[in-house]
Amino acid sequence: MRPSRRALLAGAGATIWAGPSHAGEPLSVRVRNGAEPVPVSPLIYGSGEIGTLDGGPPSAELDRAAGVTLRRFGGNFATSYNWTNNACNAGKDWQQANGDFLSQSLGLPPAERGVPGAVIAAMHGASLAMGARSIVTLPLAGFVAADKDGPVPADRAAPSPRFVPVSWEGRRGASALVDPRVADIPHLLARLVARYGPASGATGIRGYILDNEPGLWATQHPRIVRAPVRIADLLARSIKAARAIKAIDPDAWVIGPASWGATGMVSLQNAPDWNAYRHHGSFLAAYLDAFRLASEREGKRLLDALDVHWYPFSERGTLFRTQDPALAGPLLDAPRSLTEAGFREASWVSQALPVSNEGGLALPLLPSLERLTAANFPGTRTAVTEYNYGGAGQLASGLALADALARFARPEVLLTAHWGSLAGWLGTAFRLYRNYDGREGRFPDNALPVEAARPDGLTVRAGTDGARLHLVAINRAAETRIVEIALERPLPASRLTSYGFDARHPEMSAMGAPEPVSGGTLRLMLPARSARHCVVAPN
Repeated sequence: MRPSRRALLAGAGATIWAGPSHAGEPLSVRVRNGAEPVPVSPLIYGSGEIGTLDGGPPSAELDRAAGVTLRRFGGNFATSYNWTNNACNAGKDWQQANGDFLSQSLGLPPAERGVPGAVIAAMHGASLAMGARSIVTLPLAGFVAADKDGPVPADRAAPSPRFVPVSWEGRRGASALVDPRVADIPHLLARLVARYGPASGATGIRGYILDNEPGLWATQHPRIVRAPVRIADLLARSIKAARAIKAIDPDAWVIGPASWGATGMVSLQNAPDWNAYRHHGSFLAAYLDAFRLASEREGKRLLDALDVHWYPFSERGTLFRTQDPALAGPLLDAPRSLTEAGFREASWVSQALPVSNEGGLALPLLPSLERLTAANFPGTRTAVTEYNYGGAGQLASGLALADALARFARPEVLLTAHWGSLAGWLGTAFRLYRNYDGREGRFPDNALPVEAARPDGLTVRAGTDGARLHLVAINRAAETRIVEIALERPLPASRLTSYGFDARHPEMSAMGAPEPVSGGTLRLMLPARSARHCVVAPN
């Protein structure tokens, strides 16, 4: 017998819907709604500006619909982006070619594609139009594209006329003439501050990322970087860049090192001088310690956020942008590596990183990064400026993304940015938090403690908005689950309204009329592979 939509939840512990037998025993969850809410950064709902590189609508259009709060200019093209003419080198992504790839993907008119900084201006302008903040990646690898003339043969690798050097020297004023013979980054920063105001203002660029995935420079950009970067060299370049950024825009966030993944975090991809830093335990620990020492010498903080990229892996197949239903199981499990103690994902990552709640770099990732910063440079927050949990065309991707967004809601996480257009189920996952009711209803920017007895198939996030209690519940299991939620503070007479998505509802939908609830227990029925945003408001 199909249950009625009525009574998805029951008040005061009463069972007003008897679940089908396959739902099994209720899963127990405790929400400490009597605790002081912990602030969570609103910038965890970020995305990367990629224009039309994914096909379909421009990413800015999808970002606006998803309600993103932060947008990032970055990725492989950013390492080789020449702000003076908007050229970049595609590296191994496409024929080692110099081209107008970024201008084209953002839809800049041909007449604007040679205007200095036009790509950054287009990206940031779109952010401002939707009320989002921007972060911008700046180059450290040494050279950027000089032209837009196509493939670069190996014998024209930098230094050559096909590339111009990057400079972090000097302090040119915003009104100075642009010198096309060099990518003068302090000059770019001065121009951005003059045009948009400082990072502390509502319209300024909020922060800068110190290049992109340096452990992969030699393989991704062999026309620019001919040998793997040394840790000592990367640290020197990064600290020099941070000084320049803070001198020009003191409140701008410095974000680095944009490490590509587990082996980059451990040893900078087995960097040539890794043995000299091995005593730190990991490259990330050495990076933090170097910035701590430099900041103490400067008398100012030079690093605001430790930045990593995090993609799911599985022994069963490639999860990046997957739309393969056969991989739905490992894809739904993948976000557990972010926060779940004791979870060991079935991939090479569990060999690269230990599973541990103590010591250095380990799984789960986010608590590990928090321990690293506390031990090596207290006060540094966490950034995840690239991540992806599957393609837009399957429900499992939307649920995995919604799950990751719940796990990012930690006070130590400053910002995150999804890689890939927020189409289909991915945009729906963002709207679970950013527009659950179709009227710009938001999940609160705070967190209440949640304790789950069996977290393997369930994720619950809680927060408060004045007198209202918000709950997001995600059922990753392939069967209906009943969740019994014990509340630390009993509810007065209230009404509960539920919204969500599942196989029958690919867009955020209201799940029936509001229901009366009260007392200390809620019973929630979650259909197989579903997400719900429940709002409990006093009468």
